[in-house]
Amino acid sequence: MMNTKKIALLLLVIFSGIITQAQTLTDIVNKNVAALGGPEKLKVLKSQYAEGTMEMQGMSFPFKRWVLQDKAMRLEFEAMGTTNIQVLTNAGGWVQLPVMGKTNPEDMDSATIKAMGKQLDLTGDFYRYNEKGNKLELLAPDTVNGAKLAKVKVTYTNGNATTCFVDPVTGNVLRTSNSLEIQGQQMNLVTDISNFLKTADGYSYGTAILQDPVGIKINIAKLENNVPVDESIFKKP
Repeated sequence: MMNTKKIALLLLVIFSGIITQAQTLTDIVNKNVAALGGPEKLKVLKSQYAEGTMEMQGMSFPFKRWVLQDKAMRLEFEAMGTTNIQVLTNAGGWVQLPVMGKTNPEDMDSATIKAMGKQLDLTGDFYRYNEKGNKLELLAPDTVNGAKLAKVKVTYTNGNATTCFVDPVTGNVLRTSNSLEIQGQQMNLVTDISNFLKTADGYSYGTAILQDPVGIKINIAKLENNVPVDESIFKKP
């Protein structure tokens, strides 16, 4: 029979685990916000410009990307002598993809708009998540590439969900997993993020991104925050 001392020790371990788990979600949120630059910097983050390359099937395509916080995003990439455009706004979206034979701008389908919606938020899933309507659920830790990572499920107001794998030491999100509908098919998109750098103004970002199963590698060579953006670039021609 277990003695009183052992029972007390067992209860202490059990309740310590519960308390630690409750604190850990808050700790993960705070560490991630701090890793991105901190709440004061995220509060004033209004725009972003990035450029780099996308690699797919042995080919490399230069890209440029502009984002206005909570308003609009424009992605341009060069492929096979063509300039291709994707634009998402808080009112809809459109694409012009001559590399796919779409030489005229076309409205983006609703499933793609829904899947891409989070790209309008530069501040991350955890910053002010309650105000955004995001719901966070702490899951059991998982091991990714030999590292034990915290695991948080984020459910957005549109019903989409993302599982974030977070480095408990740095607060950086090293992997995300999403179940998305792409061109009428359900796909589990896994994104690995690495090689984190800080900008001169104190924001942090991952410069190397790998998306599977599509096999896209994204390398960010330049990133600037709070730069002027001409809002006319988001208007459909």
